[in-house]
Amino acid sequence: MTAAVTATALDVLVPLLTEKRLAPYVRESDGDIGRALELYEWSSAIAAASMEVVSYVEVMLRNAVDRELASYAEEGDRRIPWFMIPSVTGTSHDAISKDVEKTRGRLRGLNARRDTRDQIIAGLSFGFWTELFGSRHEELWRAALRHALPGTPNGQRKNVTAKLERLRPFRNRLAHHDSLLAQDILFHLEEMLTLAEWMSPEARRWLERRERITELYKERPVSPSDTLVVPATDAWELYEANAVYVCPAGRNFRPTSYLAFYADKEIKPQVAKILYHRDNVEWSQSESARLSALTGDAHKNDRKIGSAIAASRSLGWTEGRYQIFLLSSVGHPKHIQLKGAIPHLQKGRGSAFVQRHRYVSHHTLQSATDTSDVG
Repeated sequence: MTAAVTATALDVLVPLLTEKRLAPYVRESDGDIGRALELYEWSSAIAAASMEVVSYVEVMLRNAVDRELASYAEEGDRRIPWFMIPSVTGTSHDAISKDVEKTRGRLRGLNARRDTRDQIIAGLSFGFWTELFGSRHEELWRAALRHALPGTPNGQRKNVTAKLERLRPFRNRLAHHDSLLAQDILFHLEEMLTLAEWMSPEARRWLERRERITELYKERPVSPSDTLVVPATDAWELYEANAVYVCPAGRNFRPTSYLAFYADKEIKPQVAKILYHRDNVEWSQSESARLSALTGDAHKNDRKIGSAIAASRSLGWTEGRYQIFLLSSVGHPKHIQLKGAIPHLQKGRGSAFVQRHRYVSHHTLQSATDTSDVG
């Protein structure tokens, strides 16, 4: 990252960037405007690196789709672009023609000579290519599009659709220079690499050698300690089965966003979003039955707690008073899945990474190779 900004430079830059735009960075930096500007610089740098990968994936995708549709249309013999042949595009033809004609009109407005097949393909928006994998184009998927991404699990279009629908708003955020502070950037990177892999494993390897996101992510200048790491010899099994963390009542925790588990000499790869927290819960069969019987949306957390009480008691948890965290699990939009567990390599008595609990940054967890990187 760049050197610290001088006070004079701050006086000039803050009005130009505007206090409103810098506000989330200032909040993240505890009011330190200099650190906030460093964080803004980091966000801009990683946004640029992210857009590089997006552009690679976008170009690869559209060319893979174009290749397969051209082959399916037998363009070499017909000499007519696939998007102009109703018998090729089938039930998708009207939707495709509408976007194509809009693109052609824009190209002719720039220069009539730009209204060519290759310019049309290059000019179609990312939204167009994304929408081709929607449910209304299932017929086209079966006929040709599936061959553009031969590595798609089970050959199912919905797997591609899900990734593109998540990538599209991230791409738009990058294009509009929006803050990335709350974005799971490494998750989006993995999504893009996976799309490339489904097109060709070599394409993923090529991107992995060139992407700058991973290294830039480690350089984040301000990383708030937003993750509670707890010792989880018994709690890990309960979380895996029920997406909860239970501990003695009255234990003091500061407000935090995520919870991670330390067990088996490693931080487990599930970093769960804390969805709800309640202290001093009666842990008994009767309370479980009472909570489980409550109805309506207002009592959905009560029912989850009732189920957790029953599940924990079947694992040997005794009666008493506890506090409980309801947590996300894999598939939840706020859940963080690390690439793997983070091992604790230090040995000796009393060397456990967590004795009671500790706070770390989820950003640090996402780039750590072992607990010495976590701090």
